[in-house]
Amino acid sequence: MNELKSWFLMLSSREKTLVSIAIVAVTLMAFWLAVLHPILTQHQKLSKLTQAKQTELLLMQRQSTLVKQLQQQFKATRKKKIKGNPQQLIERALQTWRLKPSLQRMQSRGAKKVILSLKKADADKVMHFIAQLEQKYDLVSDEMIISKNKTIGTVDVRLTLVKK
Repeated sequence: MNELKSWFLMLSSREKTLVSIAIVAVTLMAFWLAVLHPILTQHQKLSKLTQAKQTELLLMQRQSTLVKQLQQQFKATRKKKIKGNPQQLIERALQTWRLKPSLQRMQSRGAKKVILSLKKADADKVMHFIAQLEQKYDLVSDEMIISKNKTIGTVDVRLTLVKK
């Protein structure tokens, strides 16, 4: 340490000024590289992450509101389920979706089970028919066999429905 001090004192005033400036510059550069730069880089990363999370939070809040609305709608429709004899309910749904001509057979199995066969039925109407049975009449499919037909857009369906 004494050697460094004596070396510094032997320098001319111009050299002392240059060495002092160099020491300050190197110290500042080392401080920047070791401390400030990593902090600023981390701050930028965290700012971007925070913005992304805030956007995600807003999206989730909107979705939460939508889910709550759908739950309320579901509860409202759930309460409006039509009760009655499963065969009568199925007859009503068949008429609604104009599938009555496709009906081949409908057979009751107890008070809550009905086996249904449709031939050459419109595939789209069959899907709506099944959805209505579940949503409006509380009849669920216990067993379903859907076979394509030679006629485009039609299917043969064997369906076992059970009242919940």
